[in-house]
Formats: sequence, C-alpha cells, structure tokens
Amino acid sequence: MEEAASVEIMEILVCAGGVLYGAVLAYGLRQQWHWMIDPPEWTSVIYFPTVVKMIWGPTHVRSFAYVTAYGSFAMSLFCLAQALVASF
Repeated sequence: MEEAASVEIMEILVCAGGVLYGAVLAYGLRQQWHWMIDPPEWTSVIYFPTVVKMIWGPTHVRSFAYVTAYGSFAMSLFCLAQALVASF
C-alpha cells in the first residue's frame, strides 16, 4: 500500500514538473529568450525545436517551440488533473 502511494506522489510531481516546464517555455518565448528562439545544437536531446532547426533551418523554430511549450503545458495539466482525481 505504501508503494502505491509513493508512485502516486511521484506521478503528481512529474506532471507538475511538466506544467512548470511548459509554462517556463511559453514565458521564455514571449520574452524572446535567445536560447529558445535560436537554440544551441546540444539541446537537441531535450528540446524538439532544436531538431527542427537542424533539419529545416531557423525559420520554423518559433512555431515548433510554441507547439512544444503549449503542448507540454496542456498534456501535463491533463496528466496532473487525472493524477489528482485518482489520488482522492
């Protein structure tokens, strides 16, 4: 029983982290942070718009960055809502 509770807590923390990640990305795009608009290549493992920049060039980075930010925020918010409903 204790193991199930720790898994639920971990799920809530991961989903909340995803919501925070999406919010920070959206805020950074609004502020035009350079590393989000023109991301360095070493971030290709964690930031999908870097892959877009490497394949299609820097003209498409901003639109894919918005998709990444708002998609991450929305999916994580849905995950968090499900996890909180399941825990009560």
